[in-house]
Amino acid sequence: MSIIDLSARAAGRTRPAFYLTLSLVMAAVIIAGFSRTVPDDVNASPTLPVLLFVHGAVFSLWVVLLVVQPALVYRGSIRLHRRLGMAGAVLATAMVVMGLAATYLAIHDKLVPSFFPPAIFLAMNTIGILVFGALVTAGVTLRRSADWHRRLMMCATVSILGPGVGRLLPMDSFGRAAPMVMFGVIALFGLAGPAYDVIKRGRVHKAYVWGVGAIIVSMLITGPVAFSPPTQALLRWVQGA
Repeated sequence: MSIIDLSARAAGRTRPAFYLTLSLVMAAVIIAGFSRTVPDDVNASPTLPVLLFVHGAVFSLWVVLLVVQPALVYRGSIRLHRRLGMAGAVLATAMVVMGLAATYLAIHDKLVPSFFPPAIFLAMNTIGILVFGALVTAGVTLRRSADWHRRLMMCATVSILGPGVGRLLPMDSFGRAAPMVMFGVIALFGLAGPAYDVIKRGRVHKAYVWGVGAIIVSMLITGPVAFSPPTQALLRWVQGA
């Protein structure tokens, strides 16, 4: 084993377990949420469109990668982490395409959850998946800067926690406040990283200013965007009106 390999392993062991822990918690939320609806989705009559199952498979692969990548870094397997990272970039592209397609299909086929007005669902999902794509792109671009890379990639996954959170919580009971409840839970996950930075480093890394900032801004603009004329026109087109 080369000196470089030994150094990489040593560096991996000195990294905190925070990123692995947060990834496990997020994966647990997503899995727990979808476990409440997947059996009904599979047994639905008439059956759901195949596109939604493909979307689910792609999303599931991202959840697996979400845990595997920080686990590899934690144990010092940096080389394998980097190799999987390139596959992750391809998977993220598929996530964006399938996320948008699934959103529009759900609206067209009237499969939108009852607690979300279609316009909110359209704007929230579209903005969320585009923020995800932008953060992953930034994370991949800055992959040689580990401090930026791991924070941006974590923020990217936080930005798409909505489907898991929405299935896990009793959203119907929140009425019109359902979107705000979901945004609040996602914001808590987003702020976990900056809080850890303050505790361990005494300051928040700039990556979180961009990553968490993008998530917060996306939440704030969802309402205005949802009821803007362009979105309303897009909604009518998607619905086939």
